[in-house]
Amino acid sequence: MKRLPTAAVPAIAVIAGLPTVLGSGLAEAAYTLAFVFFVVLAWLGVRRQTGPARAAYALIASALTSWLAGDLLHSVLDRVFDRPAELTAADVFWVAGYPLLTVGLLQLVRLRAPGRLREAVLDGLAMTVVVTALFWQFLISPAVADHEFGLPELFGILYPFGDVLFFVAGALLVLAPGRRSGPIRYLIAAMALTFGGDVTISLTPYWFPGFDDTRLDALLLLANSLIAAALWHPRAARLAEPAGAHHDERLHPGRVVFLGIALLALPALADTQVNDVTLGRATILIAMVLLTMIVLTRFTLVVRAQERGRSILAHRAAHDQLTGLVNRQELHHRLTAALARGSDGGPVVHFLDLNGFKPINDRYGHAAGDQVLVEVAGRLRATVRATETVARLGGDEFVVVSPTVADAAGLTERLRTTIGEPIALDQESSVQVAVSIGVAFAGALEQPTSDALLAAADAAMYYEKALTSTY
Repeated sequence: MKRLPTAAVPAIAVIAGLPTVLGSGLAEAAYTLAFVFFVVLAWLGVRRQTGPARAAYALIASALTSWLAGDLLHSVLDRVFDRPAELTAADVFWVAGYPLLTVGLLQLVRLRAPGRLREAVLDGLAMTVVVTALFWQFLISPAVADHEFGLPELFGILYPFGDVLFFVAGALLVLAPGRRSGPIRYLIAAMALTFGGDVTISLTPYWFPGFDDTRLDALLLLANSLIAAALWHPRAARLAEPAGAHHDERLHPGRVVFLGIALLALPALADTQVNDVTLGRATILIAMVLLTMIVLTRFTLVVRAQERGRSILAHRAAHDQLTGLVNRQELHHRLTAALARGSDGGPVVHFLDLNGFKPINDRYGHAAGDQVLVEVAGRLRATVRATETVARLGGDEFVVVSPTVADAAGLTERLRTTIGEPIALDQESSVQVAVSIGVAFAGALEQPTSDALLAAADAAMYYEKALTSTY
């Protein structure tokens, strides 16, 4: 059993389903034995799993078990009673499998993409609204139109809604972030086969009244084998692994196509008739309102995501990635704007260069050096006023721009004091750096420009370094 290749599982279903398709007398025995084997295989796959995903796998295996129990009970009742009742206990087991499998799959999807399912859920809901309307039009309304409503009719409605649950789970498996390889492909194929098989079986009495739809049970057997194969797969544990950042959900063109079909399908159903049953205008209106709300919400989320993306890119283009301070390009832009205003002899540029920074890098490493730069940046931000700009030009060079000359000397001393305080690298060690500061006033230059101001402040800073012999 341990060496059974995963691909052999659906192959067994194909072989076991042939008698069912051909109407052979061995059909029921082959079908039942194969189904029992798939259920056992699924539970063996569950036993090998650990962690929070095991509960999801158990729910999926429980769905297969519930369907098998329904089949076995139906066979027994069929033998005991020549004509079993329209509704039996087997229907309870068959219907119960739908929510069990759906909940298990939704748990897997949640584990695969925690906190990143909003867009996939909205796209899935949009398609689900249309599928539900189609089911109501072509399956549910015709089935209950000419009957008094009772338990048989209730269960007749539950089956199509179970397929809607399948559709939701399958859509989320396809649309959610993450790789869709290995066991995920088995599950997606199983959902497609089960959904398609159920719909075909439901519509067969209307399309082909004399056809024996039990021959289509081979499709469901193959779908069940694919579910068991997914749980038995050697990489089944990866089903619940969170998708990496590079697998984030994107607006695939296929989603736009699906949403377009969804928007066009509902109006097309308005005047469609099946067995003289017309879909009510109220039902169409409700479905279209729901679909419109979902699509508008999805559109709003896309626009907001684009706005956030542009804002992030704009911030990165104007700020230093390590310290978050204004970078050289943005500094020139702000200096040029301040020079254009030209208020009170300003602006004033303080050019700062750390003394003793290189020995810290050499002794403690570049990570410690980065920690010092981040701490210095934080202290500079805390020292200046809201109207003043702090920038990092690169390395250990910083610039502070004041819009006016007021308190320029006081700012210089405050900057020198705050930078000179000890910086803790960890609980056991700390370092200390000094700073050389050069100051340049726009009013003192004949032709003040941003480049001229920075060059003047830079020269003043190196003059101070030369006087103090500190580097």
